[in-house]
Amino acid sequence: MSAVLLLIVAATVSGLWRARRKGWRDPAFWLQPFAALFLAMTLSPPSIPIDGSTLTVLTPGASPEQWRALPWFAPLATLPGADAPLRADTAPDLATALRQHPQATALRIVGNGLPPRDQAAVGERALRFDASAQSGIVALEAPSTAKLGTQIVISGRVAKPGLRVALHDPSGAQVDVATLDGEGGFRLSTIARAAGAVQFQLRAFDAADALIDKAAVPLIVTAGERLSVRYRAGTPDADAKYWRRWAQDAGLMVAYRAGLSEGVQLSADGPTDPSDALTPDVLAASDLVVIDDRAWLQFGADEKAALLAAVERGLGLILKASGPLDAAVAADWATLGFATTPLDAPASLTLDHRLAMRERADFTAAPVVISDAANLTPLLRADDGALLAAWHGQGAGRIAIWRLLDSYRLVLAGEAARYAALWGDTLAQLSRPLPAPSARPQLPSEAWMDERATLCGLGAAASLLSPDGQTQPLSIRADGCAAAWPGESGWYRLQTGADTWPMFVRAADDARGLRANRDRVATGRLRREPEMGAAPVKIEVPLPRWPWFFAWLIVVSLLWWRERR
Repeated sequence: MSAVLLLIVAATVSGLWRARRKGWRDPAFWLQPFAALFLAMTLSPPSIPIDGSTLTVLTPGASPEQWRALPWFAPLATLPGADAPLRADTAPDLATALRQHPQATALRIVGNGLPPRDQAAVGERALRFDASAQSGIVALEAPSTAKLGTQIVISGRVAKPGLRVALHDPSGAQVDVATLDGEGGFRLSTIARAAGAVQFQLRAFDAADALIDKAAVPLIVTAGERLSVRYRAGTPDADAKYWRRWAQDAGLMVAYRAGLSEGVQLSADGPTDPSDALTPDVLAASDLVVIDDRAWLQFGADEKAALLAAVERGLGLILKASGPLDAAVAADWATLGFATTPLDAPASLTLDHRLAMRERADFTAAPVVISDAANLTPLLRADDGALLAAWHGQGAGRIAIWRLLDSYRLVLAGEAARYAALWGDTLAQLSRPLPAPSARPQLPSEAWMDERATLCGLGAAASLLSPDGQTQPLSIRADGCAAAWPGESGWYRLQTGADTWPMFVRAADDARGLRANRDRVATGRLRREPEMGAAPVKIEVPLPRWPWFFAWLIVVSLLWWRERR
């Protein structure tokens, strides 16, 4: 650079020597020194001292309004994905930016926040966070697994200017839609109709019906075990009829008994055991027993004792109120943990919110009130909060009371899927517990392509299969954890010995609002105030080149115009 400056000085002296003959009144005599000065400033701009202790880092989501408000000469770095002014230093990650600015003892983060790869690099530095405005789907709650035929409820929140959210099934068909409430909240539902690893999708729209964000909803749907259920009713009724039809269509093994008159019974045995008596052997082979109050009156002491002993060993039991409870039945059920109070007439109610129904449907409950005791877990509530079903643990099993009389109205209203989901959820919670599955590895709940994912609880021979079937060997540490950088989106499979575990990886542009909110929350936890009395770190920063360049260009243009004349 010194050689270039010497050439500029030499050229200036030569030009002045040639212009001396025209005298000092010649404009070229004065313009040439200024042209030389501005060119030298362009090549080697002067520096000014500034406080370099705080490094400002622009992250994705930083708006032009935010970075335009920053001090002009403050140290500025930009991470990938962020729009930034030309004066900012670009860096592939925060660690690189800190190596470029080793004097920085504090950070000012602007935008959506630091991604997981950069959060550890903050260390003990003070950090100030200027978060950008939220956008898209910023919160999402959805189950990761579901039983086939059960109801799936998905809820969350969309930031403004969102107006509505639509849910699409794996085929792309829209299955539900909801308008956002005052806080941007939504609640959608659908039915798990196919077993395996499936992918639903949420789409958020604004008032102009423009798509503002989308998010995949990955779900593992399991077919479940084929349950053996025994149903005892005092007399046949419509609710039991539709329940049997659903249970048979769902593949359950059902043994049904209902009294017609004294000494006459209606029987529909499943393939497990045609015996009418609930003996210990029959109960040991069953997963759930449903008994209404009229059938309970017909039970002998031996059957009741065998039934309760089977519950202690894991059997599920549903006590179903079909009308006003007999005093003896009410006393027996009170000893089982269900205190009830009689009503004068059956109660009318709705389940629109509980079942996420879009149209009103009226139902009826038996004329008894279930005491909402502390030991009871609510299983079903009406929209007005009335308790319709509840259960508590008894040994290894569970006992529930049920007072909804006409759940079959869902089928008559064309809501067979919601009927199946209601009873599927109920049986899943109350049936005999299944053997404990093998230890599950710890997989990330949210993963994006081209982003580091941490997997823990791995065996020595674990490997990761990508969606296209390619095997990615894992370098497993001594603590059983490994890191992976998925290069494509979709369902991955983690193989650990004979077991295979699915893991979903989002596309880079999927769930942008969720990703930004994740980084925003994590960066907010890193906030740290600077130490009191910390001395500023002075550094020399060169002035911008472009003002000097434009000044030189103007002077040279004047010289050219004069020579041209």
